[in-house]
Amino acid sequence: MSTINPTAVVAPPVPAFDSLGDLTGWDGAGGMASAINLMGWAKEHRDEMVPPVGNKYLFSGQDFFVMLIAGPNARNDYHMTDSEEFFYQLKGNVSVRVRDAHGVRDVPLKEGECLFIPAGVPHRPQRGPNTLGMVVERRRPPHEKEHMIFYCEKCDALVYDKVFNCEDIVQHFKSEMEAFWADPKLSTCKSCGTRVPKPAPRTA
Repeated sequence: MSTINPTAVVAPPVPAFDSLGDLTGWDGAGGMASAINLMGWAKEHRDEMVPPVGNKYLFSGQDFFVMLIAGPNARNDYHMTDSEEFFYQLKGNVSVRVRDAHGVRDVPLKEGECLFIPAGVPHRPQRGPNTLGMVVERRRPPHEKEHMIFYCEKCDALVYDKVFNCEDIVQHFKSEMEAFWADPKLSTCKSCGTRVPKPAPRTA
């Protein structure tokens, strides 16, 4: 019976942190990093998880990334990609608004529950104060686009569908949202003339 030489499967040393300062899962000396205390990490980095999204990378890997997301958030967009997403709610109860074959609806996600969002489903996490969730997503291949979609709050017409390559979901998402809200032409509904406003952080 053949055996696997452990040294044959060890990758060359990879930095413990990527270019943005996020954990890679490596220890920087060619070995795998140790486990971390999840809730302790969340407490240490809580001031970095701010609206509109409230997300921060826990791990930033080559194949997928893991984020912790604290409420409240302040979103009126829908996110959609060609890849799947896994949600796990660590603290508090939230909901995810989706647009699918059943219409526009809020899917409850209670503390301790998980949710799997298939590819191609527009979704909007709705996170109230003092909530904390984990989201796992695939690292996007070069050809895969992100959609940030806004609908009119009055007539439900499509107002804007931003299609882009997302290089950093933490910073890129925020900047794209801010650019939309600040532009009267982009954020005004062509059907009824209602402008999509920048939302305040959720209170519930």
